[in-house]
Amino acid sequence: MLNTNLALSTDQLISFLIAGFSFGIVVYQVILYWCTRETIYLHFSAALLGFVLGVGQINFLWQITTWPQQSVLLVMDTLNLILFTSFIKHFFILLVDFKRMHPMLTRIFDIYILLGSALIFSYLAFPHPALIAVKNFLIMAACLTSIITVYCGYHTIKHLRVFIGTVLLFLLLNADRFIHLIFADNSQPVLVSHLGFLSGALMFLSFSSIIIRRLDYDREQRAISQQTAIQTLGRYQSLYQNALEGLFTARSDGSLLETNPALRKLLNLPDVEQALTKQPCLHNYFAEPQGIWNKIIRLLALHGAVESLEIKGRHDLWYNLSARRIIVDQNEFIEGSLIDISQRKQQALQLSYLASHDPLTHLCNRNEFENYLQDAIRSQSTHTLLFIDLDQFKVINDTCGHAAGNECLRQVAAIFKAHTGPQDMLARLGGDEFGIVFWDQHQSTGKANAERLRLALEVNHFQWRQRIFKTSASIGLVTINAQINCGEQALSLADAACYEAKSAGRNRIIISEPHKPTTIHRHNQMDMVATLTQALRDGQLTLFQQPIIPLITAPTQLLHYEVLVRLHTDNGLINPGAFLPAAQRYGLLLRIDRWVFNRTCAWLAEADNLVRTEIVNVNISPETLADPTFMMFVKRCLSDHAVSPGKICFEITEYSAINHFTLVLRHILKLRELGFRFALDDFGSGFASFDHLKRLPVDFIKIDGKFIRELGQDATNKILVQTVTDIAHALGKQVIAESIEDPQTMDILRELDIDFGQGYYLGRPVALYT
Repeated sequence: MLNTNLALSTDQLISFLIAGFSFGIVVYQVILYWCTRETIYLHFSAALLGFVLGVGQINFLWQITTWPQQSVLLVMDTLNLILFTSFIKHFFILLVDFKRMHPMLTRIFDIYILLGSALIFSYLAFPHPALIAVKNFLIMAACLTSIITVYCGYHTIKHLRVFIGTVLLFLLLNADRFIHLIFADNSQPVLVSHLGFLSGALMFLSFSSIIIRRLDYDREQRAISQQTAIQTLGRYQSLYQNALEGLFTARSDGSLLETNPALRKLLNLPDVEQALTKQPCLHNYFAEPQGIWNKIIRLLALHGAVESLEIKGRHDLWYNLSARRIIVDQNEFIEGSLIDISQRKQQALQLSYLASHDPLTHLCNRNEFENYLQDAIRSQSTHTLLFIDLDQFKVINDTCGHAAGNECLRQVAAIFKAHTGPQDMLARLGGDEFGIVFWDQHQSTGKANAERLRLALEVNHFQWRQRIFKTSASIGLVTINAQINCGEQALSLADAACYEAKSAGRNRIIISEPHKPTTIHRHNQMDMVATLTQALRDGQLTLFQQPIIPLITAPTQLLHYEVLVRLHTDNGLINPGAFLPAAQRYGLLLRIDRWVFNRTCAWLAEADNLVRTEIVNVNISPETLADPTFMMFVKRCLSDHAVSPGKICFEITEYSAINHFTLVLRHILKLRELGFRFALDDFGSGFASFDHLKRLPVDFIKIDGKFIRELGQDATNKILVQTVTDIAHALGKQVIAESIEDPQTMDILRELDIDFGQGYYLGRPVALYT
């Protein structure tokens, strides 16, 4: 209530103006709280209102109650303490994360609020003068604590310098006021008192300025957010309309509510107006409409979303569907995308087909055949396995080219396919080899079917550009029963039986019998191949040397010898005669020949071996000579070890030279251009004519040991050796006699003018590396 009997002095007028101005700010802050619901405005309004009431009461601008002025001041000062402390605490919590950074100060502010509340209730109940002193101490302590708080949080709120300055001024003047009341027991000078009231008004005014700036900032941010939202919506709409994948919104029953152009094009839907009117169901475009849609609904119910579900559509199309369930106004909808993956699916199916089929004949490949064979073994039924190798197929390839060979394979595959049932397995195993499993057929039935197949191939004639070839096959037959443990074993037995059919004259069927000598020999060869493969990997091959001694000329300090390869096993050393046939049969000769040549070059390069050595004879196979990369390999070895090719003489057997005469001749000429020498080994064991001997550019003729061993007892052998020696010398070639085992034989060979000798009598093979 205003004091109507009061004649306003200048001080009171100033206080009245400050109070009125501050009350206007209170009203404004209440309106802000009402609009924003931010409690900081409410705390600010309460603190400012308490300040206004206190200013009016101190300066007798109004009379709130009939209580004595001293009592009213205690209540008003303590109430202002509570309100201002609460405001300062919430202000710093809002701007500085005060509660986490300064928990102790936060608890102190809460204590001031509790003590202030207790002080008011205590004074109302027991109005003792001592409580006034308590009030003054409490307010002074709160002011000092607030100053400390402002100092602690200044680095965070230093951009609010004006507001901080007014707060500090207000706190300092109020602290001074209550210090006077406590220690001097008197009031501040009037000017200082007015400055205190003015600093409070300025503090609340500067805070109002902060609020206004914040409102302007919030308004700008809302405008920016609104503009960003509009732009985002525009971009989303553009993306939605221009997306390459089909996008849709549908009801839970599948009826489409919204579609983008990509989906309408993908499903050949009508334009947007017609689509919205007719509302077609999405699942009607799937191969199994209701079943697929029910699956989608189940997945959505379980997980809320479906990721990359492949769905087969109509007309052999394939889709990739992703979707999620959304709830709008308690209505359930489905949003998702649909992508055409038909091309990718076809490519995947094609890759899968290529992974399991031979691209030339379109039969299953070896991998698929082995899987089927393993299933047949696990079935515990009786089946028949055929391993088929075409006879003389190489002739077609060599005479007419690979195009003719490919066409022949396709025709043969068609013949085989005509003689197999849908439950049987027919596959091309590689090259000219085929495999057939007659499902659920005993040996007698399987053999009868194999014979019909052999006859069908025999009566077939392959024609290529006016040339006609007769086709036939060697077939190995194995009965798959309880004795067969795995597919590898079955194929091994069938391959051995097929090899036996070839050896027996081709164009026939051989039934595998595990205890036959030929089968046992074949298995031994396969075991040897495994041993050789491991030996090449683990370095279990070793080299020996056997000297070649001059017989008619005086020996020199330079050494001439042949390098021989041996195989290390748990049972000791194995000679090449025991493992080279298996190596030749299974294509390991090339690796062995390369290893021997490289190790020989490496040995020559060590110490003074190269200086002490005249010639080293190294055995080589026609398969190695024919390898197109062998020449490059030879040059690299010579370069790596700095070895002259004139130090090396390649030995090739008479049998190999005759059977591959043109090929061998061509490669011998190339290697001789580099400086290598050549020897024709085992001469007399084959069917070489003297014309072959004349045409082959070799430096040495090595007469086979079977003519040398019985030279003293067999006159015919002596005549043959004499004849070969005379012809060789006439052709400018030197002669080496093998298998010299006694001095009598050596004397006879000297009489026959043999150039060199080799055998146990002259020197047994010893390890190259001692």
